[in-house]
Amino acid sequence: MIADDPVRMPPAALPAAFDSRLDVADPGDPVLVDHVKHQALLRAYQARYVVLPETAPSGGVLAGLDRHYDEERLQRLALIRPELEAQLILPLLPPAPETDVLGYIERLLPELQGVKSDPFLTAIEDHPRRAAHYRNFLVQSSADLLAEASASALGVIGEFGAPQSALFRILIDEFGYGTADRKHSVLYRATLCSFGLDDAYNHYWPLFDGPTLVLHNAIHWLFQTPRNIFRQIGFLLFAETAYQRSTLFHARFLARHFPDADARYFAEHAHIDLHHTRMVIDEVIAPMLQRFGPEIGAEIIQGAELTRAVFRQSGEGLTGLVGAFDAAGDADYDRIADSGGRLVSPASAGATGRVQVGAIGTVGALAFARFPANTVGRLLEAGA
Repeated sequence: MIADDPVRMPPAALPAAFDSRLDVADPGDPVLVDHVKHQALLRAYQARYVVLPETAPSGGVLAGLDRHYDEERLQRLALIRPELEAQLILPLLPPAPETDVLGYIERLLPELQGVKSDPFLTAIEDHPRRAAHYRNFLVQSSADLLAEASASALGVIGEFGAPQSALFRILIDEFGYGTADRKHSVLYRATLCSFGLDDAYNHYWPLFDGPTLVLHNAIHWLFQTPRNIFRQIGFLLFAETAYQRSTLFHARFLARHFPDADARYFAEHAHIDLHHTRMVIDEVIAPMLQRFGPEIGAEIIQGAELTRAVFRQSGEGLTGLVGAFDAAGDADYDRIADSGGRLVSPASAGATGRVQVGAIGTVGALAFARFPANTVGRLLEAGA
């Protein structure tokens, strides 16, 4: 069941850009309650974005714009945000007893740059249904990558000296240096389309799983909270460095198995993020340490380790679904229902009907009951 958002946005026939609906969770199912809270937090963060439909709606664009950015709606989202962050994000924040950020960097760089494989890609390398699992990876990643760098753009606003300009130069790269066809989100759209997927922002939000929402919301908590400036830098340190390897693995994977797919997004990152890591260290962290002293080191490390944790959780979620589908025995990998269906967990799916899990496909409700307990899906058919 999908309901209106907290200010009763009408759900019918809205462009994906103006879709603000939330699911209704059974209050007795803590997995679903947590998931819907993450959906609400996602909506609160997305309210900071200007998102327009790709084509003009039949009734014109202004009515949808007025509803979506209605001041009352924005105020209500802003009011629920702090409580949701306290419940969902703050418990994820790791302790940061260390302040020696330069020593941390000295250990971190060879660790990340020496990674030899991606566990998810390894799990599907020889899998007969690798296309379905990779399709799901693309859909889950679209939560952030179809508006890539919009979150971090919110962390650049203000005035804090030369490091701000360095961060802005990184941001410019993400936005294609003013050229739309080179914008990273545009490159990602091309990858989605080459797999036959819809490239509209938020089109697949009903299929976003728990780890996807945690990752997306943790990043936004970092960048939509100005107090987190040093944690934001930690995110950039970890993410830009980790992306050097992970995107290279994806580019090579696509070349081996899907040579007709558009892999420019991954090839671009594998190259440019080498420079971004050095910029973060030399032009942001070093001058800020000199300016503010070692106390900021703990928060830079904390931001990096939060990023490590949510990245790991996202990857483990994708990999875990490979084994869960293999064990299901009745998986239909050709079914992708990107809207509708009651949100369920393995504990609440019941015994009949088919459950859509991400963009992978469907399994029977009984098989879904054996999936990891924190999985979510959509019950498409009630059965007899």
